[in-house]
Amino acid sequence: MKTLVAFRFTGEDPKQLEPLMVAIRDTLQAKAITVYCTFFDEDEFQGKSLGPKQIMEHAFGVIDSIDFLFVVQTSDNKSEGMLMEVGYCIAKDIPVVTATKTSVGYTYLPEMANLALRWKDPDDLKSQLAATDFSQLA
Repeated sequence: MKTLVAFRFTGEDPKQLEPLMVAIRDTLQAKAITVYCTFFDEDEFQGKSLGPKQIMEHAFGVIDSIDFLFVVQTSDNKSEGMLMEVGYCIAKDIPVVTATKTSVGYTYLPEMANLALRWKDPDDLKSQLAATDFSQLA
């Protein structure tokens, strides 16, 4: 299986995001899921001076080859890119999995998802990911 991790980058502290993205990537990879996350390509994007349009076009190209989208919500703040990725997947009938931090207030993304997880901290999320059977999405 293959997934793309969708998350809010703009306005977030990369030092806080990194341990979470690493935990998600490593836990899913341990389940034999190939993970693509733009977080790990940020230096390349900046080096090539890619703007939002080019980054989104790249993401859409990756999405066309995934089995499901994995959406991480860490705050109430919205991300235009993440919302476009979710909409693209819904339009293409690609399953969506949401992982919403318990401190996030109102969001209806989990209601749009094929599978919705709620987590309190990265260890809780890792535990839930390890216990989830993602093959049900195929």
